[in-house]
Amino acid sequence: MKITVKSLKGGSALIEVTEKTSIMEVKKLVEKDINIPAPQQTLVLFGKTLQDDKLVEDYPKIKDGTKIYVAIKKQESLHVVLNKFLRKYYSEDQCKLIVDEFMRNFQSKVHSLSLDDLERIAKSEMGQ
Repeated sequence: MKITVKSLKGGSALIEVTEKTSIMEVKKLVEKDINIPAPQQTLVLFGKTLQDDKLVEDYPKIKDGTKIYVAIKKQESLHVVLNKFLRKYYSEDQCKLIVDEFMRNFQSKVHSLSLDDLERIAKSEMGQ
């Protein structure tokens, strides 16, 4: 079946799915067509968020020609992610000290990178 996925910021994709297609697979197809990274997508159908681990068949309202909307989640900063992780093990004051020191060290190391270093990192991340 073919469904349309529309971005709230503009752009749409017509994608082919089956009942056994997972919502995560739908997101990956949308990523290719609309260029929104799958982890940043929230797929919405009739006001309900579609869960990544479910299949298309788990949502009986998804039929041939259905329109699904994709909202873009704001990415959390490294600072926020570190703080959330550390809160499991440390107090709020300890987390603040650890995260602040980490960010100072991280920024110092990033600023010391040369253009060649950045190019080498980019190439290795792109699999070249």
